[in-house]
Amino acid sequence: MPKAAPYRAWATFSFTAASGRINECDLLIAVPGGLYLLELKGHPGRVVNNGDTWRFFQDDSNRVLTLRNPLHFTDLKCKELKGRLEWAAKQLHLSTRLPRIEPAVFLSAPNLRSGLDEVQSTRVYGRDEASEGLPWLWRDLLSRPPQQERQRITPEFSRHVLPQLLEKIGIRASTAHLRFGDDWTLSSDLLDAGPTWEDRLAERTGIVREEGRVQLYLTAQQATDERRQSVERAARREYQVLQGITHRGIAQAMQIREHQAGPAILFRHRANDLRLESYLAVHGERLGAEVRLDMVRQLAEAVRYAHSRSLYHRALAARSVYVSAKDDGAEPIMRIVDWQAAARDFDTTGFSSIGNTSLPGEHVSNAAEVYLAPEFDTPLRRPGRSRRVRPRCDRLPRHHRATPCCPAQRTDRALGRRQGPASVRCLRRRVRRLGFADLRRGPCRHCGPAGFGRCVPDPPRRRRT
Repeated sequence: MPKAAPYRAWATFSFTAASGRINECDLLIAVPGGLYLLELKGHPGRVVNNGDTWRFFQDDSNRVLTLRNPLHFTDLKCKELKGRLEWAAKQLHLSTRLPRIEPAVFLSAPNLRSGLDEVQSTRVYGRDEASEGLPWLWRDLLSRPPQQERQRITPEFSRHVLPQLLEKIGIRASTAHLRFGDDWTLSSDLLDAGPTWEDRLAERTGIVREEGRVQLYLTAQQATDERRQSVERAARREYQVLQGITHRGIAQAMQIREHQAGPAILFRHRANDLRLESYLAVHGERLGAEVRLDMVRQLAEAVRYAHSRSLYHRALAARSVYVSAKDDGAEPIMRIVDWQAAARDFDTTGFSSIGNTSLPGEHVSNAAEVYLAPEFDTPLRRPGRSRRVRPRCDRLPRHHRATPCCPAQRTDRALGRRQGPASVRCLRRRVRRLGFADLRRGPCRHCGPAGFGRCVPDPPRRRRT
């Protein structure tokens, strides 16, 4: 990069967003064509994808590295950094128009061979003259002129204005936010993130090396007391509903403590665990019918165990399941996570029920919104003391008491989808062999014969004597 204005770069810094999220940035570059925030990945060999799951194959090793496309998180960092710079400009009474910060991913390993499809290779760049299948970083991105002259980065802006704004928002190289307690170290890379929370891998070294996952609930710095209490309530909810729950198919909450970003919960987790959709993208083709049915059985047993203890997830989706397996994908063990939207009835203990207040949808990932229970945004109803009240959506045979149509049918209508044909009789017979007592004969009175795969009809009512 030329050693002259407006060319300027800031490497390996962090900043605190308005939401309270502490973002780690690899490289911010100012060039005449604009501002770019680069996410650097130095994995060598060959990279291919299945959906947004990337796999790196090294030439001299059989080990496969799996990660999610980091462009989404980089774009989130760009938006939050732009928001903080605008705030700093107001504080400093500067009228300068701030340019858009563009995200990009730089795969920096020499001689990298890319097999990414046209969707996943968007805004992904390789080394100039040292990569295959990717556009080059300098030739195809950093050296391009601005699309419009008013978007050009001037030497005055990169030399004086931008450094002043970055200093105002407090960019730093501190790693204090990467500590959980006295002995746990958090990863600088995000494992997952949502509007009010983020996940990071954690590690503790000592006599015994341990791994975990810390979920940070972000208390906004410039938020109202109501919003701050909502975030804290979601953190307490997830930790409390999991107390006393001991099942290998349900995430185990080990600790909760205050972090500088907000409340934080430590879960048992392994670094090579994958979300269900990523696991299926990597190993799905090699899974036999017996393994697939065993995975369904594991999820069913975990849900049945939770329901037997009056615990209801209310936002169960594919992304709410992690899979622990061997390196080749064998012997998968399913584990349900993301219980911040759960409800639990403690009427058999001395504790009050959890779920008596509605929970805003901002604490739930966007990918799980279509799976939300019908009563998600309403309190847990308790009409009498002597009766244990369960959220109606988790009692699948009676779901249409809470909504006039099936959850999947209601979601299809909201999204403008057409109902598909009935092609699930084979699956119905296989699932019945697993021993589920809730499966009954006959079609749903709301969906008709074509909707059996979307809901289960009511069991016959017993006549009172």
